[in-house]
Amino acid sequence: MASMNKIELLSPAGSKEAFIAAIEAGTDAVYCGLQNFSARSKAQNFSSYDFYNYTAYAHKKNVKVYAAFNTLLQENEIHAAVKQLNFLSQSGVDALIVQDLGIANIVKKYFPNLKLHASTQLSIHNSYGVFEAQKAGFKRVVLSRELSFQEIKSIAKNTDIELEIFGHGALCFSVSGLCLMSSFIGGCSGNRGKCTQPCRRKWEISNKNGFYLSPKDFDLSGHIKELKESGITSLKIEGRMKNPQYVYNTVKAYKTLINSCDDNLCKDAKELLKQDLARTKTTFNFIRKSEDIFTPEMPKQIGLYLGKIISVNNNTITLDTDTSLNIGDELKIADALKDISYKAQILNIKNVSGKYELEINSSLVKKGMLVFKTSDIKIAKIIEYIFTKTAISKQKFTIKDKSLALPVFKSNKTLEELFLKIDDPNWLAYIKDKNIYPVFVLNKENIKNTDLFKRFNYFELPAYIEEFDLQEFQKAVDTIAMHDKNKFFINNLSHFHFFKNNKISLYAGSFIYTLNSFSVDFLFSKGIKNFTFSLEDDLKNITILAKKNLYSNSIFYISGFPVLAVSLMTPHKDLIQNKQFIINSSRDSFQVINKNGKIYITTQFPVMLFNKLNTLKKLKINKFIIDLSFIKPNKIYLDFILDAYKKQYLLQNDVEFNFERGLK
Repeated sequence: MASMNKIELLSPAGSKEAFIAAIEAGTDAVYCGLQNFSARSKAQNFSSYDFYNYTAYAHKKNVKVYAAFNTLLQENEIHAAVKQLNFLSQSGVDALIVQDLGIANIVKKYFPNLKLHASTQLSIHNSYGVFEAQKAGFKRVVLSRELSFQEIKSIAKNTDIELEIFGHGALCFSVSGLCLMSSFIGGCSGNRGKCTQPCRRKWEISNKNGFYLSPKDFDLSGHIKELKESGITSLKIEGRMKNPQYVYNTVKAYKTLINSCDDNLCKDAKELLKQDLARTKTTFNFIRKSEDIFTPEMPKQIGLYLGKIISVNNNTITLDTDTSLNIGDELKIADALKDISYKAQILNIKNVSGKYELEINSSLVKKGMLVFKTSDIKIAKIIEYIFTKTAISKQKFTIKDKSLALPVFKSNKTLEELFLKIDDPNWLAYIKDKNIYPVFVLNKENIKNTDLFKRFNYFELPAYIEEFDLQEFQKAVDTIAMHDKNKFFINNLSHFHFFKNNKISLYAGSFIYTLNSFSVDFLFSKGIKNFTFSLEDDLKNITILAKKNLYSNSIFYISGFPVLAVSLMTPHKDLIQNKQFIINSSRDSFQVINKNGKIYITTQFPVMLFNKLNTLKKLKINKFIIDLSFIKPNKIYLDFILDAYKKQYLLQNDVEFNFERGLK
């Protein structure tokens, strides 16, 4: 059982000031990124020189440092990544937080002194995933934020590895690691630290406008007792994009709550958390599934909500709020209707008849706008003083270069193959060509229907399988394994564990990301027969991989409505009136599907790359998937799609994802 008497408090450090603030507030460990390969590329992050010296300072204070190296890498980034890993291996860092299985592969082979933590971006959400992460060389797993107390406790009971969970901070609408929305919109991949946060936008649904995909912030401060009972090793605060005040307040509060039983101290800590200057709070799924995780009328702004502007007179606004305010405090003032906001600073304060009259340095605000406090001048001065008095040594260091051998692959001559991915068995009535291979998507609704299994040779496991559903899926896999013809597409590291006792042909699906040869090498070492090129990958990188003799073991997603996000959040009532509908922003449109207790975001129009088939075949790629998931069985549609595939049509309203545009 993975448990410790004392829970480690792990704090974000997106800047030098936040790093020092976390240590001063009493953290046990900090996590931060260098200037490349960090999932928070917009944070200030650290140069190698600063990282080395700040790590040394932290160690003098008995504070551990974990480096966030948690993005997916394309093949041409491997050299730079190895150079950075080489530095980290000699920097004194206590652990490396990793998403890319290729990077984990490199670290295990070439930098064994680096301790690996599995990033939440790896979407590990059940005990099977923890088992497989441990086999892959990880010493700690950062579990998905979707888990309940009972699920976490079950995972801890059944495994013997360090477990870390997020306990406070921002939530993603999608399960971390399963979101491609930002990448689809403009090539800015959340898996590569470039997320443009489309979930925080205003969206229109059935003529209603609101922030329907923007959840409240996570807060488990009221459940410290349960956290101590859960068996976790580390409690993590989210916030590498937050300011040092947020870090200082939250760390100080959680440190008190974890270590103290004094009622007055705990009361003070919870009051301090009210000043974290972030969004309103939710416990998400931890105790019970939250039914009000979205407030569509509340804009995306981070900050402590103060109220609406009652009146405006030149640069003075009137506000009714119980929150104490000071000259120098920073505000964000939002127009929820237009989804725009303005920064402002308080220049002067008057208290008139119990209401604040605030002189601010902005003339753009209007009556009715929403006001949020984003910075407290008193705390800011404390942080500034702490940072100014902190002496960081400036040691120079030299790092010897390290080279590594790239994986070598053998190619085989293969025939062209076409897979049809389906989630409705009624498609089989229209599939007459014996050279087309239907792949049946398993889910909670169909895994007990064993009669269906006899009709297929290929199956696919969903990317997210809850802890308490593992045994039902295991039974289904074991039943299928009794047949002579059984082949599985898998979509999560946990899925390998289903097949520990079965000889089954395994294929890596689109949610097991393969942007570099080391990730493919890892999959091959686990018995994968063929891998699917990542949906967000581009032609340049695909070409590089194909030319490494990987073409014969690759599959290309050529058409379909790909899943761009998977969410376990209870949707707002405006989203659950229909099982399938369209959401629109001022720039983009997506399809929303409520199915199997989850929300799926897919493209509105199909991804179709039939006109790129010649390009792909010149690279000797000859295995393709047409995805018919979320489409009602329709012979006319199937005939049309297969004809377009054979004749390589360029169809109206096609989208190409990042194929030509490129992945950032």
